[in-house]
Formats: sequence, structure tokens, C-alpha cells
Amino acid sequence: MSRPTLFICRRCEAVTGDERDSGEALYQAVKALRRERDLKPVFRVEGVKCLGLCDQPCAVEYEGKKRSTYARILVHSRKDVEAVVEAAVAYAALEPGQELSERRLPGESGD
Repeated sequence: MSRPTLFICRRCEAVTGDERDSGEALYQAVKALRRERDLKPVFRVEGVKCLGLCDQPCAVEYEGKKRSTYARILVHSRKDVEAVVEAAVAYAALEPGQELSERRLPGESGD
């Protein structure tokens, strides 16, 4: 089965105005942690210009073949990095038809 993809909006800007709280910062931190934990074979990370959830940054989306898609908002770019990666690992482990518990996902539902 193909690797699922974690999409991260790189243009999200936090309401604090602190660039460390941006989508770009989240993207870079997730990529670094994925590399550090040797998780490249488990899931892909793709930075995108917009996920259409701009009112509530930072936004991420978990997407994979024969899996439900999960959009999340209000993901903190520093505090939620580990949770984002752990959720991607759990998402990648799903069998077709299985759902990921909301408790495993950081932030809030973006649906």
C-alpha cells in the first residue's frame, strides 16, 4: 500500500505574529522530526500553499489511499509537532476501512 501524505499549510500565520508559530515552522519541525525518527518510509510530508482553512491556523491534513481524510485546524507549530508525527504514524498503520480516533489527532477538526 502506498504511503499516506501529511499536508501542512506553509502559509498559515499564527495570530501571535511570532514566525515560530507559523505553518512554515510547523512544516520544518515535522520534517526534521520525521527524519530524526527515520519515518520517511512510513509517511510523506508535503507543504502546500493553502488548505482552505486559513481562519484557524495552523492547518494540516492526513490523506491516504483507502483511508478517510482528516483535516485539522488550530495545530500549534511548536507544542503539537510530536503529536502531528505520532498521528501520521498511527494513520499510516490503518487498515482499509479503519478510522483514526479523534483523540489521536492534534488540534481540532477542520471539517
